[in-house]
Amino acid sequence: MLQNFRFAQYRFTYTVQEPLKMPQHKGNVFRGRFGYILRQIACVETTRECKKKCQFPDRCIYSKCFETPVPKDSPMLRGQPFAPHPFILQPPHSGKLNYAPGDTFTCDLILIGEAINLLPWMVFTFDQIGKRRIGLRDRRGQCQLNKVESLPAYGSHQPQTIYTAETEMLTDEGLILRLDDVMPAVPHATDAIELEFLTPTSIKVDGKWTSRLTFEHLIRNLLRRIRFLSYFHCGEDLDVDAPAIIQAAGAVTHQLYLNWLRKDRYSYRTEKSVPMGGFVGKARFKGALEPFLPFIYLGEYLHIGHHTAFGFGQYRLTVPSR
Repeated sequence: MLQNFRFAQYRFTYTVQEPLKMPQHKGNVFRGRFGYILRQIACVETTRECKKKCQFPDRCIYSKCFETPVPKDSPMLRGQPFAPHPFILQPPHSGKLNYAPGDTFTCDLILIGEAINLLPWMVFTFDQIGKRRIGLRDRRGQCQLNKVESLPAYGSHQPQTIYTAETEMLTDEGLILRLDDVMPAVPHATDAIELEFLTPTSIKVDGKWTSRLTFEHLIRNLLRRIRFLSYFHCGEDLDVDAPAIIQAAGAVTHQLYLNWLRKDRYSYRTEKSVPMGGFVGKARFKGALEPFLPFIYLGEYLHIGHHTAFGFGQYRLTVPSR
């Protein structure tokens, strides 16, 4: 299962050079600047409309990240224009709003499958994010990208520095992680887990946003997300009996301690506010959990639900002590 699935996580560390102000949820700022600057530096047809007249859609770096096309003969997501993004942002969780020269902050980026090959473009883009200023509109400030680290699986080795401002050289692509890398420390025989949702998590059930998360909802969403990411970005379908897994998930009980947060963002492209929200808090599940653990542990890195490009849907798993 998932023999070809791979991903890598990177940490970008900045030093503030000019005063700037950030919003409470910083994913909006990083996602916006990331897309805007990558599009500028990657596009060779600056006088054309991107969607209508691009001559290189299959080779465009921006399209690979933000508008991954769904092939016409694809057996899944048929009729949908784009596949899920092959990247996930993990912006700073800090509630700090005002930054002064000398302050530092980080932003993590996870690349999936073929997107790992785009790392040089990502480093250059994140360097430009700092140089071209970041923050709330009219309150942006310049920052220096000090270093880029390749992060190991949670709880394992030390990060590996692969880029510094002094050398301006990217040494290699860092640590490539697979399913086996996230599983060794897992207590495979457990009948209780707790998930803490660290960022707003947006999940729809029957077409409506919900905070009434069941284990079946969780597994259904994880299976769908992992399958799409694997198929479109790693060239491999998820070879499991999904209906049987989802049916078995219905027997797992849950206790919820979740609250709904609304995190609207302003879109400078459409010049209007876009409603966004999700639940945060903790959910406890009890039952025969062993068959589901690979998907749940992988979901810690891949996030779950909508708006993962903004950092939504991040959770941490713990196993309660007996």
